[in-house]
Amino acid sequence: MGKRTTEVHPGDIFMIPLFLPSNDDDYTLDYSKYKFPVNDTYAFGRLIEIQVGNVDLIEVFSYTGQIPENPDIIIQSGRMFAPVHIGHPFSKNERWRAIFNNPHYDMWRDSDYENISFLSSAGHMWKGKETIRITQKQCIELEEAGIPYWIMHSRTDHEVKIRSVLEERGVDLKYEQIVDERKSEFPKPRDVDKKLKEMIAPFSWLSEPGKYTLSLDAGLLNSDCFAENNMLGNGYDWEKVASEFMKKQGIHAEKKFSFDCEADTFSMTSSSKKMLKEFSISFHKFVMDTNAFEEFLKQLSFCG
Repeated sequence: MGKRTTEVHPGDIFMIPLFLPSNDDDYTLDYSKYKFPVNDTYAFGRLIEIQVGNVDLIEVFSYTGQIPENPDIIIQSGRMFAPVHIGHPFSKNERWRAIFNNPHYDMWRDSDYENISFLSSAGHMWKGKETIRITQKQCIELEEAGIPYWIMHSRTDHEVKIRSVLEERGVDLKYEQIVDERKSEFPKPRDVDKKLKEMIAPFSWLSEPGKYTLSLDAGLLNSDCFAENNMLGNGYDWEKVASEFMKKQGIHAEKKFSFDCEADTFSMTSSSKKMLKEFSISFHKFVMDTNAFEEFLKQLSFCG
């Protein structure tokens, strides 16, 4: 399916698949071994410039279809829309793959770099490496004229945008149908918390955007210890233990942690993965030491 290379340089033409799931966490998926169908319709882009912070400036061409034998039909089709910035577009998972290179590429000549412009909310316009001060009125006028703001997009956002443009052109991609038919073929997300989950079992760990949860089914651990100290060992008792453990450990994170316990479940959440992870490891180690846990309960019962 065209020339394949893992390193992408300015001027290189790359393929943009249009039939992959648009997950926000696509960087956890490894497409390096995925066999992209030869007969699929693809979009195509060119890397214009690698900018600071692994943010690349790219342009997308109007041509869509199967991967051609040479890049001429792609380049001669013109742009689909104005150049944009993409964050980490060519990571090792190879969702987007370079298929043609051009060692003679000149971004000023070949991509009209001098006239590539972006607005900023700070009253500036970036144009061809120059930062130009503009008034609010000029900013409004330039925005109305179609000059975009400097925004870092994701690959999946861009794929959605391309499909939207094609649909407006009357192209019926049958995206939902094809993705559903291929769902068993796609790589599964890498569990970045696998090691942590194994380390703190039988506690459970759940990661959601901006929210992390540590939980335990009441009754799974140390039931005898609770019974000997006239405690039920339910979720509320576990909350008392966790709260007191934090105090004993000198963990001042009351505002970072919150409890959502029920009779049959201990559950605590945090917006800080680092803090909850550190607590989870130390709390698990403590809980698994039966003697230390039982002594702790005696002190807790005495104080109560």
